[in-house]
Amino acid sequence: MSVKLDLHTHIWEAFHFQPPSLEIAEKVVNQIKAAGIDGIAITDHHNKEWAFEFRDLVERHYPGEVIIIPGWEIEVRPPESPFDEYQIAELFLPGGGVFRTYCHPGYYSPNILIEEGIHAIEIDNYIHNWHIRKDQVQEIADAHGLLTLEVSDAHNLENIGLRYSELELDDLYRRASPAS
Repeated sequence: MSVKLDLHTHIWEAFHFQPPSLEIAEKVVNQIKAAGIDGIAITDHHNKEWAFEFRDLVERHYPGEVIIIPGWEIEVRPPESPFDEYQIAELFLPGGGVFRTYCHPGYYSPNILIEEGIHAIEIDNYIHNWHIRKDQVQEIADAHGLLTLEVSDAHNLENIGLRYSELELDDLYRRASPAS
């Protein structure tokens, strides 16, 4: 099934770190629909629990209306190259798979290291586009068989869906790593 998803958003941050609520859910669901997309992944920094609670709230009160994929954004510092810190969005798919995206390549480090278990890389990021070298990212994606994603990296409600990727939902599941 082909869907339009914004796979990098910071909803907890956008609502000033408040607990999930029906009021927040209504605003986010309305923004997803207004943006003309099918759903989002929530990738707040170091807090996956909020995303799971929010997804459950949306599924209870807005069943089948939008797709919410819980996740988080974490920093990775490879042992073989400790000065090359980068960020990964880990998306926790139903059934236990984990889909990992290399976020805003070229920020913090200009080097782009693709380690085991990376499934996608951002080629267009509304917030961080200024440092993404698109030709280099496409070459790396091709060499490693990665999906290229367009994302909003929304840190506020209005930016949700400003960038999104149209993809096959089954492809996310196929590429995902088993949960550890």
